[in-house]
This record gives sequence, structure tokens and C-alpha cells, in this order.
Amino acid sequence: MSPAATSRLDAQVRSPAYDRGRLATGIVHLGLGAFHRAHQAVYTEQVIASGDSRWGIVGVSLRDARVPQTLNAQGCLYSVTERHGDQAHTRVVGALKAALHAPTQLDAVLTALGSPSTAIVTITVTEKGYSQNAATGALDLDDEAVRHDLAHARAPRSTLGVLAEGIRRRPAGAPLTVMCCDNMAANGDTLRKLLVQYAQEIDASLARRIESDIAFPNSMVDRIVPAATAESLQYAAGCLGLHDAAAIVCEPFTQWVIEDRFTGPRPAWEEAGALLTGDVRPYQAMKLRLLNGTHSAIAYAGQLRGLDSVSDAMADPLVGSFARRLMLEDLRATVAAPAGYDVQAYCRDLLKRFENPALAHRTQQIAMDGTQKVPVRWLPALRESLAAGIERPLLERALAAWLHYLIYERSDAGAVLHISDPGAAALAERLRQASSPQQAVAAALAHAPVFGAESYPPAFAARIAQHLTTLKEGGMAALLAQH
Repeated sequence: MSPAATSRLDAQVRSPAYDRGRLATGIVHLGLGAFHRAHQAVYTEQVIASGDSRWGIVGVSLRDARVPQTLNAQGCLYSVTERHGDQAHTRVVGALKAALHAPTQLDAVLTALGSPSTAIVTITVTEKGYSQNAATGALDLDDEAVRHDLAHARAPRSTLGVLAEGIRRRPAGAPLTVMCCDNMAANGDTLRKLLVQYAQEIDASLARRIESDIAFPNSMVDRIVPAATAESLQYAAGCLGLHDAAAIVCEPFTQWVIEDRFTGPRPAWEEAGALLTGDVRPYQAMKLRLLNGTHSAIAYAGQLRGLDSVSDAMADPLVGSFARRLMLEDLRATVAAPAGYDVQAYCRDLLKRFENPALAHRTQQIAMDGTQKVPVRWLPALRESLAAGIERPLLERALAAWLHYLIYERSDAGAVLHISDPGAAALAERLRQASSPQQAVAAALAHAPVFGAESYPPAFAARIAQHLTTLKEGGMAALLAQH
């Protein structure tokens, strides 16, 4: 893939027909992973293709250098193939003007953020990228990157530090909207709070400027974008007629709900299919619980059952049935739908998407960072239900499966599991030091960074302990066979 090679693309592949040399930089994106490139960048591509050349994207990787290196070698072109079963549609995206690596190109990143032509900053750095204490919701002052940035604010490493220093460099009065596109409830409001807390530690006037001058609209994003594999790259090459080292293969479904609260200009994303609304919260809660909550349950059940992909897990009689019931019975009951929205149809669509065999969405990938995901995907629904005296037996089993996964780090067949979660070690150590399932549950629920400071009912703890006993004695098969 390269600008010169686009003339050799398969005739069915859509490619940029506009002059990329005329693109202005209107957007800086932090977190240059596959999700952004298959989601927000595609919406922006459609806006640019309609004739609005103000919205070229400067993409920034805050950690890994490989994505910028790969994209720069291709003139920042890459392909997105939407695949369901045997049906596929491929396009080449040209909206990305530059791909930067913050650790080695920090000044260029901060210059882009500080430029008055940049009107929008979008962010996808996953939940753990915001240096938030999961239990308190406040800025985690013990976060290693935050500690560094408080001491070296002009040479930041954290998401918040980079963003704050970029804003500090902006001319007074240059309008800016910052959009968090990660799976957090009230994500824009949360980012604003954390960024203000960070700024207050280094520069009170900067904190006031962030509070008064910058918009932080809430948003909800949805598209299943598996990590690239050798198979997906080969499949994309077959669709393109040439090799694309940055190719993405994802599902056809895409959704973007945006709170219509901007400072200054913005792309007409609604013309590309986004929904602009006055209140994103019902959509966020629905997606966090029904999609993300069920996804996490599938991931841990699948890992313990030795099932590599979501579609494999959905095809498994035990895990598939468990996932469907968890969504339709336990989680559905905790969701207040947006007015006029058919939640049952939404659930059916989700389950169909999970069953898509064309997507190698790995359970190991979804299982990452559970100590950041569980507090927002499962615990609010559990706490609300417990406060109302309602049991959620399927969600409780999912929680027990996660704890079991952390304790033993092995599948039911004895295969070693790779746990990628910086916050897991402290919780797992607590669990392993316990001499009984009851003590393990007590230790877990007392781990405030994940479970918060508020206590849980004894009867709830007893049920989780019983599930841990079942898992230890009979594995996931025994747990999921319960009714």
C-alpha cells in the first residue's frame, strides 16, 4: 500500500478521490489504534470525501512506535474491510495526514495540539489511559505517568499530561472541543474532571481555562474491531489486490452517538451516519452493559473454556447460552432505554454480531485490563440491583469466573493463560493468600481500587464464594450448567 499503488487497487475498492495534499489539519487523535482508524477516521473520511477538506487527522500513538512506522511507510494510507460471513466491502482511508509517536516526536505532537487550526481532539486510549482511580473516580495521583508529568509538565508522558501541555500552548481564544471516545460512562464529563484535576496540580490558570473555554461532549462509539492477525492481513490483501501492512478487517456495523456540545467548528459527522443528540447517557449505559458487559463475560468464560474467539464462545453450547441469558435476563433488566428505542432488537443485533464467524475477535484481547473494565461494566449494575434487593445470578457467576481466572491463570484444561492487566497483580495476590473461597471473596470485595469502599451484602459474598467452590471443583462447565 502506498499513494502510488492505489492505481493498482481492485476495481471494487473505494479509494480517496480528493486531493490529499489540500487537507488541512483540523483533528488531532490520541491513541492511534485500529479502533480509531476503523471508526472515527472512517466517519471523517466520508465528510472529507463530500468536499470539506478542513478535517485532516494527525494521529498520535502515545506508546507503541510500530503503528506510526507502518502507516508512515504507506503514506498514511490504510484499508478497512467490513466483513460478515462471505460478504466483504473494502475502502482505502486517506483522512490521516500524519502519524506521530509521542515519546520520540513529542514537540510535533504538542505543536499539533497547540495549533489554532486544530479544532477537535479525539481520544481512544482505553479506560486505563486516563489515570483514573477506578474506585473513587478521581485522578490517580499515584499513577506512575502522572507522577512523572507533575514533576516534568513540559515533557509529559500521560494522556492527561500531553493534552494539558498541548492546551497550554494554544493561543488564547482558539476554540477547541475534546472528545473522549472510550467506554466510560459520561466519558466527556469524566475526562473534563480528570484533566481539570491534573491541571490544578500544575497551573491553576490552565485549570480555569480548561473549565471555561473547552467543550467535552460525551459520546458513545460501537464497532467490533479485532486486532490484526496474519489471516486478516492476508484476507485484506485478497480484497485489495496488494499488501497493506496496516489493514483492518472489522464488522459492517458501526455506531457513533455524540452529545451536540461543541466549541467552534466541527465535521458534519451526522452526514456520515453519526447521531447528534442532547443526551448520550442512555446510549452509553445500554452499550456499556449489554455489549461491553456481555463481551467481558464471554471473554473470561471463553478463556477458561479454552475458546479463542467470541464466535467460538457463542457456538459453545454452555458459553453461548450463558451469554445470551446474561444479556437478555440480567443485564437487560438494568438498562433504561432511550425513548422510542427497541432494546430487544438491539440485543438481537448484538448477539448476531457476536456470532459473526468472519471476525477473529479474541477472548484474550477482550479479557485485557479487567480491573479497569469490571468496575464500569458490571459493578454498577450489581450495586443497583443489590440495593433494590434483586439478585443477578448470571452476572454474579461472571464475576466469580473473573476472580477464578485471576487466581489460577489457567484454563479448565490446564493451559496457561496470558493476563494483560497492570492492576491485576495486587488483586490476584490478595485472592491467592486466602485460605478459603469465603476469605478470597472477602479479600476481593475489600480491594477498594476495583470494588470501591462501600461494603457488599454478606449474602452476595456467600453466593460468589459458592461459585468459586464450584469453579474449583468442576470448572466453567459445572458453573454454567447451574440453573
